[in-house]
Amino acid sequence: MTTATLLLLVLGLLGAFDIAWFHTYKGRLVTRPECQREAWIHIARGVVYAAQFLCVPNLRFTGTAYAVWLVLFGADVTVAWLDAREEPRSRAAQGGLSGGEYVMHLVLSVCVGALLHAVFSTTWGDWRLPTGVLGSDVPGSLRLLAGGMAVGCLAVSALEVLVLVERRLGPPAPLHVRVRLPATVEQVWNLTQDHRLHPDWDHRFSSIVMLHEDTQGAYTAPPGTPDPRIQTGTVMRYEKTVLGASIRGFGRYKLHRPMRQSTFEFWSDQPHSLIARGVGLWRYTALPAGGMEFATSYTYEVRWGAFGRVVDRFAFRPLFQWYTEQSFARLARRYFGVRRPRVLGREGRKPRAFPTPLETA
Repeated sequence: MTTATLLLLVLGLLGAFDIAWFHTYKGRLVTRPECQREAWIHIARGVVYAAQFLCVPNLRFTGTAYAVWLVLFGADVTVAWLDAREEPRSRAAQGGLSGGEYVMHLVLSVCVGALLHAVFSTTWGDWRLPTGVLGSDVPGSLRLLAGGMAVGCLAVSALEVLVLVERRLGPPAPLHVRVRLPATVEQVWNLTQDHRLHPDWDHRFSSIVMLHEDTQGAYTAPPGTPDPRIQTGTVMRYEKTVLGASIRGFGRYKLHRPMRQSTFEFWSDQPHSLIARGVGLWRYTALPAGGMEFATSYTYEVRWGAFGRVVDRFAFRPLFQWYTEQSFARLARRYFGVRRPRVLGREGRKPRAFPTPLETA
């Protein structure tokens, strides 16, 4: 099966180029509504390819187990037929397949034919042997490369599934966090509006520095946003250190309603910052029974395209929600002596109690 393995590796390299260049960069199939069905077909093909990369170099099926080859390559042919049938409808808005992609598909078809010939010419007759699964004489280096290809196929398929699911879920909801504090609105307002104390209780920031409005070149305004130096409001530079790397951004207060509400916008021009820009507010509400409720709501846009949206939806945004809840709990413990703060997260969620450090020790 050495020849078949070599052909499979060539097929994998050509297929990777086809996916990266024609499907992702040129066609952006997973992000186009009319191409969703074709994208799911490609995901199925990725799973089939992964199974081939694992089986062809490593296993030899005999007896009734020989049916594995028939099922595996029958699935490959079926997926290819479904893909060819779907492409005219899926690519109609793009004028059909480009010339380069059409040639690539022809080359891939020839490679698939050669692979089928290599596999079945080598294994034909194994179905007459006693049923079993035997090892292979393919060199270990080729088996290792094929294993890497299998992992790559599954990783790409999993990422495409996440992208398709993320788009089906629609825009993510803003983040909401609130906590009740045994204090007056004025006390909480004065404390939380102090940028020097903010990093002390908010896990999302390592430092916050207020900038003078006449500072030249100290920050970059987001595209389409008027220069904050000529706007009413206070500009700040914030930083967060993560694993030794510093992520820097800027923010500006947009509207103050003292003792009631504070709104702001924020942005970062660093390419390694997932957050591109966003908006949010703080609300301060006195409670009839005493004390007050401190609440925040905010949302943001991300960079890195579809990959960034997937990372944000399934990893970063839940982490940021948890980070904000922990920050509000620390505010309540550190400055208002609440041992077990009750922090309410997303709307409709039950309050969560955050134990003190002594209780978690």
